[in-house]
Amino acid sequence: MSHILVLSRQKGQVDRRILAELNTLSASGRSVTFVSVPALIPAGSLSERVRVIMPPVQQATSALATRLKRLAAAFPVAFEDLLKIAWHCLHLSSLPNFFLQMTPTEAFDAIHCHDLDTLPAGVLLRQRLAPHAKIIYDSHELFPFQYKCGDKRQRDWSQIERTHIHEASLVVTVNTTIAQELSRLYGITKPEVIYNSYGAYRSSTTLTEQEFLRHFTAPAGGFRVIFPGAFIWDKNLANLVRAFQYLPDTLQLFLLGTGPAATKLQTLARKLRLSNVFFGSWVPQEHLLQYLAHAHLGIIPYTGGTLLNNLYCTPNKLFEFIEVEIPVCASDLPELRRIVVGHGIGDVYPMEDPKAIAHALQTCHARCLRGEFTVEARRAARALFAWDKQGEKLLTLYQRIGV
Repeated sequence: MSHILVLSRQKGQVDRRILAELNTLSASGRSVTFVSVPALIPAGSLSERVRVIMPPVQQATSALATRLKRLAAAFPVAFEDLLKIAWHCLHLSSLPNFFLQMTPTEAFDAIHCHDLDTLPAGVLLRQRLAPHAKIIYDSHELFPFQYKCGDKRQRDWSQIERTHIHEASLVVTVNTTIAQELSRLYGITKPEVIYNSYGAYRSSTTLTEQEFLRHFTAPAGGFRVIFPGAFIWDKNLANLVRAFQYLPDTLQLFLLGTGPAATKLQTLARKLRLSNVFFGSWVPQEHLLQYLAHAHLGIIPYTGGTLLNNLYCTPNKLFEFIEVEIPVCASDLPELRRIVVGHGIGDVYPMEDPKAIAHALQTCHARCLRGEFTVEARRAARALFAWDKQGEKLLTLYQRIGV
């Protein structure tokens, strides 16, 4: 029986990709130890066979990190970048320490590193605990390219990735374009792709249409466009809200979630006197699909901008829409085009401004009414991208490297 160590620095709530992989590895008979910074694990989402080593969630923020955040709030905006760089340097200096302190002194057969900020720790742990262990680098994104080229953070993370990626016996990532880019950047064999399919636990309870509408305080009878997730200003959500001033009241936007931009977006909707935009509070992951299933169309308005990580994204919500078999209206980004258009489950459009988004939604609405995004296509996509297919691939890759 192989003994697998899995590392995560994901804060907030543990990503469902991580949970799905942990469950798949454990169900295969492997012994799995999960070491993580403090984060929430939704009830019922993780197998009891997985050994979890994690400090209490309330210890998630260090005293120094708290002071830096207070400084950021107190200083003028001009100093914000300096404080971000200070936090970045603090973060880099402490990267491996947490895992070196928390990981049991045991011999592991493999060390599975989720994202770049765990990879240096994985390499050190192999040196100290298990020289023959295989390293799996699970790249959830183009991590250095969350930042602009030339930014110190981008340079530092690129150097870390360049230094350590060759230590991995297996590199996996979330889509084909990112796999190609990692290969080009570092001269490695093209990484394997495991999609962020919906592998999360779901509740068996039902949600009526009336309960759905009540959650948003919305009237019945409209064509429902839904955006689930974090409300972040640079995700083009302001333009999405503004688009609905150009659309009839029968086209309704349902924003499901929370985040730092929530208040600003609500204020914007009130200022524009929009009667077709509705906000619903965050719901637990196990109930999310029940809400999405009451929508007629899912929207992904992200723009690529100047960041490669944004340009090549395949956000979780794409696979949530696929799982509930609703059509998708998305920005014209490479991987969104590959999946949405390639499988006939929706279409992609320019979404750089409110009028462009309104046009995209009007067009998608008409095509939905004509039945162009067929039930058969959506069911086929769901079957293709389902987690059981991704989990089978993960186990095949593990077998390939002998663990």
